[in-house]
Amino acid sequence: MSRTAPDVDRDDTDRSDAAPASTGASAPFARECDLVMKGGITSGVVYPLAIAEIARAFRLRSIGGTSAGAIAAAAAAAAELGRQRHRAGELADDPDGFGQLRELPDFLGAPSPSGAGTRLLAFFKPARRLRAVFEVFVDTLAVKGGAARLRRAVFALARRNPGMALLGWLIGLLPLLVLAFVPWRWSLLPLVAWVVAIACVLALLGVVARMALRLFRELPARGYGVCSGMPEAGDAHAEEALTVWMSDYFDRLAGQAAQADPGKPLTFGDLRAHGIELRVMTTCLTLGRPFQLPFGDDVHVRENGRFLFRREDFAQLFPPRIVDWMVARAPAEVGGVFREAALDGHLGLPAPDDLPVVVAVRMSLSFPLLLSAVPLYSVDFTRPGTAAGVLRRPERCWFTDGGVGSNFPIHFFDAPLSTRPTFGLDLGQADPGSGDRPDQRVRFPDDNADALISPWRRWDESRGVGSVLGFLGTLFGVAKDWNHETLSNLPGFRDRIGLIRLSEREGGLNLTMEPSVIEALTAYGRYAGQQFVVRFGDPACWPADAVASPMNWENHQLIRLRLLLASMSEMLDRLETSAGTLDGTASDYARFFTDPVGPGTYRLRGLGRLDDDPLDGLPATQAGLAHWMLGQLRAIARRVAATIAARPAARAGAESPVDPQTRAPRPPPELKPRPRI
Repeated sequence: MSRTAPDVDRDDTDRSDAAPASTGASAPFARECDLVMKGGITSGVVYPLAIAEIARAFRLRSIGGTSAGAIAAAAAAAAELGRQRHRAGELADDPDGFGQLRELPDFLGAPSPSGAGTRLLAFFKPARRLRAVFEVFVDTLAVKGGAARLRRAVFALARRNPGMALLGWLIGLLPLLVLAFVPWRWSLLPLVAWVVAIACVLALLGVVARMALRLFRELPARGYGVCSGMPEAGDAHAEEALTVWMSDYFDRLAGQAAQADPGKPLTFGDLRAHGIELRVMTTCLTLGRPFQLPFGDDVHVRENGRFLFRREDFAQLFPPRIVDWMVARAPAEVGGVFREAALDGHLGLPAPDDLPVVVAVRMSLSFPLLLSAVPLYSVDFTRPGTAAGVLRRPERCWFTDGGVGSNFPIHFFDAPLSTRPTFGLDLGQADPGSGDRPDQRVRFPDDNADALISPWRRWDESRGVGSVLGFLGTLFGVAKDWNHETLSNLPGFRDRIGLIRLSEREGGLNLTMEPSVIEALTAYGRYAGQQFVVRFGDPACWPADAVASPMNWENHQLIRLRLLLASMSEMLDRLETSAGTLDGTASDYARFFTDPVGPGTYRLRGLGRLDDDPLDGLPATQAGLAHWMLGQLRAIARRVAATIAARPAARAGAESPVDPQTRAPRPPPELKPRPRI
């Protein structure tokens, strides 16, 4: 059912001269697209069939994601690379990467050869000393409901720590020895019950204390994760480990084995050579901010040279061939911030094009406590300088799950005016009592006013532990997700995002999902992919029963154009107000084009030389071009303001009929500087 808000995208002006809106087969459609996918651990099983459906109608150009969405993004990029290599004649045999993606859900739901449940569960191989902790975690998530999970956790703890449980039980029962020498009376029954209850509590506390001690002792040494993503020595089914499987799987999708160097892992440079861009998000806890991978290394961002790695660290997290590649492609000399640092075996990161895709994905996927964080190294220049002659030493920087900083980076690949749509696959919570059909679980806006109102977050508000935990969980979710949630509700974003709503038993940390649940999730993904095709793609690729939607590529282009003009009108008005207020004062911005004032690092070049070159009539210096740009922006602002003033509204208080902000999509975004991430 469509939800609307008052005064949103409403147009009650005279439309007698307006051309009819184009819909269906008559509307222009896109042949290429970008794609961004949200993180969600096992929820990522919704993505393979969605990607395969989208690939029927579009060439994938730029793909991004976080956590499980990063796995899906890398797989989509690899499959597109395999398709482009085959079309270019570089591969004799088509790897059919998108066909392989269609088969992935069945693979994940199949029994593991090692007997560790499904292959999905077998991906997560806990460290030997933390296996009991992991098994309790898995057992607890296998049931639904707070009370049921609490009971399951108690029994799972006791079952995997029988010695400690028995010891606690016996200690608790010691008072009964005293009662053995007292003549029995029925009045002693409540006392016996209390003793038994205390024995149970002591047994549980003993087990919990032992597990907690082991957890806290082992986690720091294992990168704060129960699983490293790699098998331990002697594992007969090493190929099942998550990082090993990802490395091989990405290579198969891309047809790496048929390249000149068959042992070469898939790299970002391989993708870029065929016009495919891949970006994933990670979070550096040490620096307290998210990072985009591969790290930037251009005139705008110099991040790749900020970090080092150590071979022995990566040997614990990646297959040997990946580590060997990283070491072989490390720069011979490390400069920049490390010129005056004691490296002691630290190596510089390969150039972004040489970075293996699986390294970036694994850094994005480090779900806290489940998968080990990835250590890199840098120098902390915020600390006081060292003594003369003593070199600074690189210190560890921990990189964890990208979802901590940006779980749905829908801002990836955005531009003022789109040349192709950027689809977003979002994950949300299903409403209580919602059906299980794909059209009931997958949400797309029906019109430009739909999906404007933010979805409500609910939890059990009755008294008890569950209510408090629900409150705290919602609090954490809002703190983590507010940025992409508000961005997703903006016009120009909401019309290209498909929301897949999952129940408590689907996705998330449910590592023991049954094949039937996995099959249902993939059906939601297939439906979402088909909707993108119907809305933005070639009608020849639509499903047989598809109905044209007004939320199409042409609609999206018009929204982005209106938003750009409205936002720039507001920004230019503020620019002219600020600059005009300071004209003729000591703080006049004009002095920065003529006088050598301010920090020398940022002064414009060619100060005072503002005239155009007589040969071509164009500004001859940086200062001249900058002066011209500011003047033109202010001139546009004054012209917009004069036009609006000369064409007043018919009645007081009404919107101007010529103002670019009048009847623009709501809410309008603000054009403001923000960090480049």
